[in-house]
Amino acid sequence: MAYRTAMRKEEIMNLRISRIDLKEGFIRLKPEDTKTDTGRSIPIHLELQEVLKDALKVRFLGSELVFHLDGKHIIPHDIRVAHEAACKEAGISNFVFHDFRHTCINNWRKDHHDYFRIMATSGHKTISVFKRYNMVDEEELKTRVPSMDTYMDTKTKNENKKEVSTNA
Repeated sequence: MAYRTAMRKEEIMNLRISRIDLKEGFIRLKPEDTKTDTGRSIPIHLELQEVLKDALKVRFLGSELVFHLDGKHIIPHDIRVAHEAACKEAGISNFVFHDFRHTCINNWRKDHHDYFRIMATSGHKTISVFKRYNMVDEEELKTRVPSMDTYMDTKTKNENKKEVSTNA
């Protein structure tokens, strides 16, 4: 859920059935659901639709929670323990739950979504906070080199009709 939506742990733990619109493909958080007290709409990834459909099949009378333990609220400790166990089993170290949010936001950026749409989905109010989530790696930097040639002709012909590079 965090990997596909950039939702915070508390937003996921407290997610209500009424906030999910599978028909339109959105999770619509209300201001009281978010850290910033600002509602937002989050598109539901196709893989996540299946997870949510399964989660919504297990409902308990009187509980509006999407994710629960026998109808009871999941506490942060339960998520931390499950996350740490999954990381240990996968051989992953130094990875906290909030890193899913960072990864999702960075993946959206790498997929060429503009900052405004990403910020609207993630709930970031300022560009300075949003920037903390973007990590440009060397693979991305390498892609800049070939594209430079598409914007200007870096080769000219001299009087002898021989190509001369003007690259410095």
